[in-house]
Amino acid sequence: MATVLEHPPWRRAIQSGVSLVVITIVASNVLRIASTLILTRVLSPVDFGVAGLTGAILNILLMISDVGFGVYIVRHAQGDDPRLLDVIWTLRLLRGAVLTLAMMACAEPLALLLGKPALTIAIAVTGINFVLDACSSLAPFSAVREERLFMLSMLDIASAVTQTVTGIVLAIALHSYWAIIFAGLVGATIKAVLSYALFPGSLRRFAFDRHEVGELWRFGRTIASANTIQVLLSNVDKIVLSRIFPLSLFGLYSLAANLSGVASGFTSLYPSRILLPAFARAYREDPGSMAHAYYESRRTMTLLYMVAMGGFISMAPAVVNLLYDPRYQAAATYLQLLALAPAMAMNIYAAREVLIVVGRVQALLYGNLVRLTWLIVVGTCAFLAFGPMGLVGAVGCIEVPVQVYCWHELRRAGLFRAGQEALIISALAFGAVLGLIGDKLYFMLIAG
Repeated sequence: MATVLEHPPWRRAIQSGVSLVVITIVASNVLRIASTLILTRVLSPVDFGVAGLTGAILNILLMISDVGFGVYIVRHAQGDDPRLLDVIWTLRLLRGAVLTLAMMACAEPLALLLGKPALTIAIAVTGINFVLDACSSLAPFSAVREERLFMLSMLDIASAVTQTVTGIVLAIALHSYWAIIFAGLVGATIKAVLSYALFPGSLRRFAFDRHEVGELWRFGRTIASANTIQVLLSNVDKIVLSRIFPLSLFGLYSLAANLSGVASGFTSLYPSRILLPAFARAYREDPGSMAHAYYESRRTMTLLYMVAMGGFISMAPAVVNLLYDPRYQAAATYLQLLALAPAMAMNIYAAREVLIVVGRVQALLYGNLVRLTWLIVVGTCAFLAFGPMGLVGAVGCIEVPVQVYCWHELRRAGLFRAGQEALIISALAFGAVLGLIGDKLYFMLIAG
């Protein structure tokens, strides 16, 4: 009889889903910070402004065309069927090619509309990212479905390392925003290649099935509508401010947005890679246990995250002072305002995943309608009263009304627990108090 060898506890711990997500986020953020530490000393705020603007356009087009390919595979009862995967891969590749051609064709009108005609070529070249991403395999989505995250984390880290190193080398050589744009293309290429190399048997072939396309559209149209509103809302500040601010000031804003992305990476990976498959499994096995599974499975991680984000918001001036030279110190104010959204997003995205699992997909759309209403009413009033900074503040607080809406939907689904939610918000406040103390001590003892 064969002997089954168990892995040692330390190996099982680092290969658990939560640990792998944490490792991926930590590695990505270390690379992000190391990259900006070097790039801010080689490139100018204008270069960051260009990269931020082209990246915003890329993100807008990507999100409004997303019908939830990954969620569909994770949630579908036959999500591992090769025929279904072939059809989805074909549709995804077609979408990427169309988006690349569309962004190239619209590059000049977009540049003129934004009042930055010199950026036409940069916008067109950035569009190549669409087709590069579409050429990648569907194996990462299947890995999430099967809760096999080790190789997926390796894929993320390898592509991030490649992009970071390429960006630094090109920045030293070119001293131009082209370094950031080209590095993005190289990172996307490496990620596409590795998505096949790291996942044997992930090659797909062209296929079309009218029934499956219809099913995907019926599932994804609500997600597409929700994403369209969300991406417009999350990028409206960049579009408006890119017209109001000179590129140098917009570069500071983009740098702050990029630094706040240190937190956004966790709020996107943890709910989608850990919570979504866990909620889906709990719902398949025992629908009556969903309220317990919703809070119990994420309590420790959520509380730690909220404490850390409260401290991060309060210590933004110290963080910017520590990382960058004096040219970038004004980015601290933007960072404090922008970091509030990813702080709230952790709890909101967890609610989003569980609501999808229990069949309330429309909550995504309604949540974004709440964001839209907030931005139109509060954003407009804040802009008229306080100028651009008022708009930035409204954008930073945009997740607050969405949190209230999510509580309403959770209550309707029988999942809401007031005590648990109060504990989560209290953790954010506690972290903010600790951050204020840390910020004061930094400027008294270190910066001084």
